Amino acid sequence: MTGVGAIGVPPPRPASGDGPAPAAEGDAGLGSYLGPELLGLLGDAVTVIGPDWRYRYVSPAAAVIIGRTTAECVGSHVWDLFPAVVGTAQYAVMERAMSQRTRERFVWSFDTADRWYEQHALPVADGLVVYVLDITDRMSEVSRAEHLAQAGEALAGAVTLEDVNEVLRVHVHHLVGALAGSIILADDERSLMRALGWAGGVSGWDQFAADAPTPSTTAHRTGEPVFVRDREDATVRFPLIAAELERLGCGPVASLPLVSAGVRLGAWALLFPEDRLLDEGDRRFLVTAAAMVSQALLRARLLDVERRAMAQLQRSLLPRNLQSVPGLDIAVRYAAGDAAVEVGGDWYDVVPLEGGAVGLVMGDVEGHDVEAAACMGLVRSAVRAYAAEGHPPSIVLKLANQFVSDVGLGRLVTLTYFSVHPLERLIIAVSAGHLPLQVVAPDGTHVEVPSDVGPPLGVFASGALWSETTSQLPAEGVLVAFTDGLVETRDEDIDVGLARVRETLIASRAGSADAVADALLDQRSRSSGDDVALLVGRLTAPPGEDRRFTRRMPPTSASVFLARRSTRQLLAAWDVDAETVQTAELVVSELMSNAARQSEDPVDIVLLLGPAAVRIEVADTSHRMPVLQHGEVDADATSGRGLLLVQELADRWGVDQSDGLGKLVWAELDLTS
Repeated sequence: MTGVGAIGVPPPRPASGDGPAPAAEGDAGLGSYLGPELLGLLGDAVTVIGPDWRYRYVSPAAAVIIGRTTAECVGSHVWDLFPAVVGTAQYAVMERAMSQRTRERFVWSFDTADRWYEQHALPVADGLVVYVLDITDRMSEVSRAEHLAQAGEALAGAVTLEDVNEVLRVHVHHLVGALAGSIILADDERSLMRALGWAGGVSGWDQFAADAPTPSTTAHRTGEPVFVRDREDATVRFPLIAAELERLGCGPVASLPLVSAGVRLGAWALLFPEDRLLDEGDRRFLVTAAAMVSQALLRARLLDVERRAMAQLQRSLLPRNLQSVPGLDIAVRYAAGDAAVEVGGDWYDVVPLEGGAVGLVMGDVEGHDVEAAACMGLVRSAVRAYAAEGHPPSIVLKLANQFVSDVGLGRLVTLTYFSVHPLERLIIAVSAGHLPLQVVAPDGTHVEVPSDVGPPLGVFASGALWSETTSQLPAEGVLVAFTDGLVETRDEDIDVGLARVRETLIASRAGSADAVADALLDQRSRSSGDDVALLVGRLTAPPGEDRRFTRRMPPTSASVFLARRSTRQLLAAWDVDAETVQTAELVVSELMSNAARQSEDPVDIVLLLGPAAVRIEVADTSHRMPVLQHGEVDADATSGRGLLLVQELADRWGVDQSDGLGKLVWAELDLTS
C-alpha cells in the first residue's frame, strides 16, 4: 500500500552485535515483553503498542519510518499519527492481531521513499510488538522477475533478430538502469561483430573486428560474462571503449555471452551511469536474462534461415523476367504479410499473346505454407501454358479447373485472367472468385472492370463455366490487379481496404507503373497478416482514330458463343446502336461457325468501327471457298448455308483469297443515323 506520511530513508542497520536500540525514557524497555533470544531477531525498527493503541516503545529506526521523533511517538495514539490508514487493509490486519491475538504480516510501500517494508505484529501479554523489515532489495528482485517474465512473453513472439533486440530495449534495459545496450552478433565467416542496433546514442560500435579487445568480443570468445567496474577499469582493460564511455557519461559495462544449444551467437552489451554499482543481484539477473535472450536469438536465427529459403522458393515460383509489352507499362510486386511466413499461394503472371495482346494473371492458392507455394507453382505453370496456346480466357479457366481437379490439389484457387489489347485499349476479363480489376482514367474517374464472377477453381470437378466480359479501357489509364492481402485485414471490413486502394490509385495515377505499385503497397494496413501479389499496368499507346479489335480463337463450337458475346459487349462499349449490334452478332456467329467447320487452325476475327460502318472480318487457313446454295438445299451439304443469312443481313460482303493458304470473309454493316 502507499505510505501515509513524510518519512526519510532508514539509516543503515547497526552491526549484528550492536543489539536493539535502547528504550525510550520512562519505558520499561523491550526486555519486559520479549526474551533476549527473540529480541535479537527482530531487527532495528521495533515498536510496542498497548491495548489502548498507544505506543509504549518506539526504536529510533522505527521512528524514522513513522516520520516522528521517538519522544513524539511514545504515548501517542497510533491512529492519531496515521489517520489515513484507518479503514485500509493494513488497519484491518492490526485490528485482527490485537483483538484475535493472532500473528499477522503485511507488506507495504512508501512511495515517497521508494522503499518496501514487511510489517509483523506479534501479540504479547500486554498489547502488540510490531517490527518492520526493509525488503526493498528483495522486492526489487521480485519485481524484476515479474518484468522478466513479461519480457519472456515478448521474446517468445519475436520472429526476427531485430525483434529480439527491440524487446530488450523496451522491456529489460530499464530494469537494471542501463543507459544504452545492444545485441552484438558474431559473423564468424568474416570475423566481425555486428550490433543489431544501439539504444542510447552509441556511435562507432555498429561493426568491429572479432579480435578487437572489447568486452563483447571477450564475452563471446570465452563464453563468460564480462563486467567492467568503471571508466578507470575500462581504460586499463579495454582502452578502445574508454573514450565513448566518457562521451556518453557511462561507467560500468556488462557484456553477457549469448550461447544456446552449444552455439555461440555473440554478446549482449549494456552501458550504465557512472554512479551505478552492479551488485551480485544485478549480475545474477543479467545472466538469467541473457540465457532467455540466447534462446530467442537462436530461434529467430533459425526462422531467418527458414524465411530466406522460403523467400528463395517464392522468387523461383514467380516470373523472373517480364517481357515488355508495346503500349503497356507493367510493374509487379510481391510482399509477405506475416514476418513468420515468407511464402504463400499468391502469384501474378504476364503472358505475351499473338497480335500484340497480353494475358495478365492474378491468383491465390488457399493457405500460407510451403505446400500452398508448391500448388501455386503447378497452377501458375498450367495457366500460363493454356494462355500461351491461345485459348480464350474462359477456356483457360475451364482447363485450369480441370487441371486442379485432376492433380487433386485439395485447395481452392481464386483466379482472374485478363486478355488485354493495349493498342486497341480493350480487355477481356474472366474471374474465378477473385477481386475485380481496378481502373482509373487520367481525369481521376475510377471504375471496376466488369466481369461475371464464377466459382473458384476446385469447387466443381467439371461442368463449371466462366463467362467472359469484353470492355473498353480509358486512354492512358492505369489498371491494377491484386490479391486480398492488399485490402483485407484482421480488424477491418474489406470495403474499407478497397476504398483505401481506390483513393491511393486516384491520388497516384499520374506516376509510373512502379510508382503506383509502391504507393499501393505503402498504404497497406499493417494489421494485414496475408501476403500480397500486385500487378499494375499503365496504357501508354495514344488513342487511335479507328476502333479496331483483333482476336484469335480456336476452331471450336465454344468459340462461336464467345465470339458472339465479345462482339455484343464490344460494340455496345463503342456506343453502336442496338440494331446494328444485334445484326453484327448474327453475322459473326455465322462466319465463325463456317470457319470453325472448315479449318483446323486458329481463326482470326477482326471488328473495325469506322465513321459510317462496322466491318467484320473472319480469316481461316482453309482452302475451301464459301459457296452460296440456291434452290433446294441438300440436307448433308452444310457448307455455305450461313452465307445466305450473311448476304441477307450485311450491306456488303465478300471473300478475299490470300496469296498463300487460306481466305478472309468480310461483311460490312452500315450504321443507322
